[in-house]
Amino acid sequence: MSAKRNIRFIYFIGFFFSLIPAYVIERLFWEMRGMSVLDVVLTEIIFGIVMLSMEVPSGVLADRIGRKPLIVAGVFLEGMMFAVLLIADSFWQFGLAIGFAAAGAAFLSGAEHALLYDSLAAIHKEKKFDWYLGRLQAVRMISLFIAAMSGSFLGMYVPLEVNYWLSLISTMIAFLLTFFLKEIKQKNSEAAGSMSRQMTEAARFFVRQPALVYLLLLGITVGLAAGFVEEFWQLYLTDAGVGLSFFGVFYGIILIVQIPGALLAHTLRKKFGRECLLKIVILSGAAALIFSAFQVNWSGAAAIIIFLLAAGMTEPLILGALHEKADGRIRATLESFQSLVFHAVLIGIGTGFGYIAINYTLATGFIFLAVMSIIPLFIRPIGKLYHGKR
Repeated sequence: MSAKRNIRFIYFIGFFFSLIPAYVIERLFWEMRGMSVLDVVLTEIIFGIVMLSMEVPSGVLADRIGRKPLIVAGVFLEGMMFAVLLIADSFWQFGLAIGFAAAGAAFLSGAEHALLYDSLAAIHKEKKFDWYLGRLQAVRMISLFIAAMSGSFLGMYVPLEVNYWLSLISTMIAFLLTFFLKEIKQKNSEAAGSMSRQMTEAARFFVRQPALVYLLLLGITVGLAAGFVEEFWQLYLTDAGVGLSFFGVFYGIILIVQIPGALLAHTLRKKFGRECLLKIVILSGAAALIFSAFQVNWSGAAAIIIFLLAAGMTEPLILGALHEKADGRIRATLESFQSLVFHAVLIGIGTGFGYIAINYTLATGFIFLAVMSIIPLFIRPIGKLYHGKR
């Protein structure tokens, strides 16, 4: 059956798409090619700008012409990123590579998870979407762990470019596997009118779902904090005096610790609720970031690991909530809207983080992230207080 086969191939694609030994030496490779911390943050902003411009249109396209074409194009563009990085030696070449990655991510955003949900709905298992999504995340983490171990080993004995060649090969394998995916016919296959009407309908959906929007906002803050930690842990370990030989081990640990959260998200959600779990993750993450900022050593690194242990459940929780309520005609568009907001916030917080990290220290930047992450916790209490006074 096409639906069951899709689920298997989505897992296979996720494995090879994440089998990227370049990640473990990424910042070192970029630094070797002359990229400073500010340059890295600027490329993140380029990533965000491209995502902002392509995110929603690509989601609309996935809902109109199908999920598969967007997935195929997205994986191909990710491969183009590695091809450009192999020859990059200037900021603008790195920026071009990140532009390809952003376009690929925009195409994949919404389309991949929408196809997974459609496939589950075809076999009447859509209520377990967060369960399957958690396992997809676990597959990716295992793949990243294998890549981290091999990438760290290779980084000590061969030129760093070898890791990028292997990453390109793995991405191309994932690209070939995308052709085995099959579209799932929707029960209501009519598009939601014109593209502009489709986007308007998606915007109205979020206006009608304030509780869902609040959950997504909590998830965005967790994702931003965890994302910046995952981007700059290498420089943090360097500041802490940790040798390169331990980088692969540490990267492997921060990947493996996210697996339990991904696997248990479905069970914990039924027992405690999504909002409660997300608040716990935010508070533990803020505490861990502040502790790691004042203890730039192995204990600070351990605090980061604890934060990522909790953060592992975030994606299944928030995307499960979104897809449960989503209209199937605009499913990919809705997730693209969520990702659009994420990258819009990323630009603002990324600029502040980069400025602080350059002019002060990376640890001070972690404190900034901690403060930013807890702000959404005050939105609902302040809103209730405001409405109570009216």
